[in-house]
Amino acid sequence: MQTLVAIGGGIKWKNPVILQEFIQRAGGAKAHIVILPQASREEDTGKFYQNEFKKLGVKNPIALEFTQRINAEHASHIKAIRNATGIFFGGGTQMRIAALLGGTKLEDEILQAYHRGAVVSGTSAGTAILSTLMLAYGKPGATPREGMAQFSPGLGFTTKIIFDQHFRERDRFGRLAYAVSMHPGMLGVGVDENTAAIVTNDSLITVAGSGAVTIVDGKELVDTDTPEITSGSKPVSISGLKVHILTHGCSFDIKKRKATLVKKFSSDD
Repeated sequence: MQTLVAIGGGIKWKNPVILQEFIQRAGGAKAHIVILPQASREEDTGKFYQNEFKKLGVKNPIALEFTQRINAEHASHIKAIRNATGIFFGGGTQMRIAALLGGTKLEDEILQAYHRGAVVSGTSAGTAILSTLMLAYGKPGATPREGMAQFSPGLGFTTKIIFDQHFRERDRFGRLAYAVSMHPGMLGVGVDENTAAIVTNDSLITVAGSGAVTIVDGKELVDTDTPEITSGSKPVSISGLKVHILTHGCSFDIKKRKATLVKKFSSDD
């Protein structure tokens, strides 16, 4: 099985349910977790993630610490990925990951690990990098506007999804809608903080965590003037987008384009 655990950032470390889900899917107590902290500028990011994974019962999590592309080819890094059952991309700036790993042997090894069954996860920037088409930069706002999103190649674990992160907290609906209007064959998946969109076999999305996952589906797009608005930051018109807002336990079938909700009842009902 091929599994992505795309976390929207803002992990609550006192009760990291979504990381526990990642660890369980990667083998539980027998998981071999490799951390890639390159998105962050902080020197101690790798060590921080190592300590947090240890608290969750992972034995000897490995952090691949390097800041130059040449070190991506290091034999010890390649060996670590070949032995990994779980690979975790930390948060920061997604373009740092792309610039350091894109086109390297390490990138190839990570993709091979995913296809053989290693669970791949990321938080914040580490989620953005998971798709073939990556949201590299953008502006907040509920209304889609010309130029509010910039794109770059990601690592390509999925060709079907464009991920966005910190979704509700940073008001990013507009830029995801804009992205889908430009690439309507792809599914926009906006992930709130402390929430994960778990993608299995590139066909099913399941939601875990305290927030929501917003799915913007452009497959039945009727019309848009996105190609005609070519200057400034003018709003664009889009007709025919479908939007699904899913919470913990809900799922979305990518092939059938169908959501399944889990109804929850409060104790007062």
